[in-house]
Amino acid sequence: MPTTAPTAPPFDPVTLIIIAAAAIVLLSIAAAWHRRRLDRAIATQRRSAILSQRQRNAGQRADVARLASRIIATSSSPAIAGFEIVRQIEAVFTDGHATPTDAVEALKAIAATLGANALVNLESQRVGTGKCTARGDAVMARPLPLAPPPDPPPAAPAKPSDEPPQRVAPPPEPPAPH
Repeated sequence: MPTTAPTAPPFDPVTLIIIAAAAIVLLSIAAAWHRRRLDRAIATQRRSAILSQRQRNAGQRADVARLASRIIATSSSPAIAGFEIVRQIEAVFTDGHATPTDAVEALKAIAATLGANALVNLESQRVGTGKCTARGDAVMARPLPLAPPPDPPPAAPAKPSDEPPQRVAPPPEPPAPH
């Protein structure tokens, strides 16, 4: 019976460990490279979403400013000096704004969309969360007619004086040049 010599494995165990380690390193590098590409794609997508949101916000701020400009008068009391309140439209409220000014501007825009041209009982405040609120009453108001200026007092008649009129001396003449 023919005997065959035992065959040696194609690689010794040390070589197999080295090959496995090299494969792991190469796979790690490929995975890291792929992850970086994925992260860059996600970051680009986020940047474009943020830019789009900023543009929408800028458009909304412009709309708010345009609408708020329709409000001709505001007052923290129930009356507006120089205006007559024709009709109360609705109580309005807004919250969640960064500053009291932003809250008041938003409130003016809300009132304008309801058809108001003035706000009375206007209040704004910062709440515990750091955000600001504003509230008031949207009204229609019209300017009061201006009162005509008062008539000047009548001129007093000139009364004769017992003293003779005083003469005013003419100014002295300058000396002649030499």
